[in-house]
Amino acid sequence: MSVSKAQFCAETGTFPVQYNPVNFKFDKPVSWKEHDEQGQESKLEFQKSQPANISMELVYDTTNSGSDVRQTWVDQLLALTNPVIPDEGDSEKMRPPKVDFEWGSFCFTGVVESVNATYTMFAQSGNPLRAKVQLKMKEWTPDNEYSGGGGSSGLSSTKIQLVTVQAGQSLSQIASSNNTTQQAIQSANPQVSDWLNLAAGSILSVLC
Repeated sequence: MSVSKAQFCAETGTFPVQYNPVNFKFDKPVSWKEHDEQGQESKLEFQKSQPANISMELVYDTTNSGSDVRQTWVDQLLALTNPVIPDEGDSEKMRPPKVDFEWGSFCFTGVVESVNATYTMFAQSGNPLRAKVQLKMKEWTPDNEYSGGGGSSGLSSTKIQLVTVQAGQSLSQIASSNNTTQQAIQSANPQVSDWLNLAAGSILSVLC
């Protein structure tokens, strides 16, 4: 059975990684304020939900072909940091390109925050043949999706329902059956560490 290859889908095109990352980190910051009233149990008040982040290490190697690993692989990642130039007459300012990182049923939509490449092997000509790249992405969200303060969620107009994962059910199936997106479910459930192997009977929060 072939192994699913992770890939980046950007506005400028789609390209896979050379080797799937060994692991990647998903972080969803949420701010709560603690109220400690004398003689009463402490209460937590929601402040704001911030965009999620993912980070990973990618390895690229062109030893067999002898080509420059920068031109063959790393430059494609660096291109994801180039701002999108608006069309003539468009009032939109330059912005970062929207990028989807897809790996199996996992899909993360965001912008590339940083690309840090370390070259570890070189040809006699001096061209680098192997690179380790640390890449970070931040979740892409509409400007008004998250707002804090006032003791309530910025998603006050959105209802949340709890969904029980059925045996063998995938994230994409859950999203489809609840008329939502995989990204929305992932953002609402930062406690889930493995989206490729959802445990039957676990409870997910779904925005509707």
